Amino acid sequence: MSDDSILRRFARDRWVRLHGTPRVTVLVGGAYARQLYLSWLALDGTTSKILEGEDVDRVIREACAHAIASPQESIAVVVSLPAITSWRAQRTDRLAAMVDEGLVRVPDPSPMIDPPPDAPTHRHASLLPLDARSAAEAVMFEALEATAATAGRFQLNERLAVRFGPTAAEVDLLSRGDRVAIEIDGIHHFADPECYRRDRRKDLLLQTQGLLVVRVLAEDVMRDPRAAVNVVCQALAYRAGAR
Repeated sequence: MSDDSILRRFARDRWVRLHGTPRVTVLVGGAYARQLYLSWLALDGTTSKILEGEDVDRVIREACAHAIASPQESIAVVVSLPAITSWRAQRTDRLAAMVDEGLVRVPDPSPMIDPPPDAPTHRHASLLPLDARSAAEAVMFEALEATAATAGRFQLNERLAVRFGPTAAEVDLLSRGDRVAIEIDGIHHFADPECYRRDRRKDLLLQTQGLLVVRVLAEDVMRDPRAAVNVVCQALAYRAGAR
């Protein structure tokens, strides 16, 4: 799985927990898996227990018990592929089902090409914090996909056949059929006058292309995307009524 795919899995698990369904995120990997999850938590603004150890059965039982008792709290298990494969073999109980639902394989990234002579041997090119914008986009996309009224209607990072600056205009989430564009803004979009001006120019451009623009704050999406989804549903209802 790519980092983007893993990010979307984390976002999907968060949505499931938000609605009160127990979910254990089972990270199949090692140090990189833990690092990626910690980066996600830093952006998500939540805390989580991360369990690991040689006794895989004990760790999984503890994690599942915690998830059932507190379904909206994040909890993750870090295990190796051989360990989880051995544990999972011939199991058909609820624990196995919970593990299957939360399983995320996180392969170690490839080492950097021609690293500097003084670089630590364990460092990887992509061992970096997750991008806040990408995290909010993933959370919003998964929330839309999990909502009946919006599922299958939006695509991530779509480009238009019109330029904005030196490149084609890109929309964070776009429903071409409904002509609705969602833009997810960080707080700097409001604190920086130039960012604010650029956003208004982009809004005008998108409107000239017949798009209804919905702007939501990344911080709000990361905290709880349900309000943002409701706004999008209102935009879709308006579009449907205007036809």
